Amino acid sequence: MLCQLSYAPGLRAQSYRGLFRWQDPPVQRRLLGVLFSVLAAGFGLIAVFSALEGGRALVIALAAAVLALWMGGLARRAFGSTR
Repeated sequence: MLCQLSYAPGLRAQSYRGLFRWQDPPVQRRLLGVLFSVLAAGFGLIAVFSALEGGRALVIALAAAVLALWMGGLARRAFGSTR
């Protein structure tokens, strides 16, 4: 809808900067950081235990390790962007 409004012929001269406030939604960043940290720790434990099992479980260990790294990065960003 925003693209349609910006290309409308009669509305080009007007500025819509004040109407739309592009801000982050009011989310509690610390709680997101805690959630992602817990998920990263859980995936890390899954990776360790499945790597110790060996065999076909190494595929699970690799996938869990990648997910743990991803969740850890999200946790780091969530904790870093607190204001």
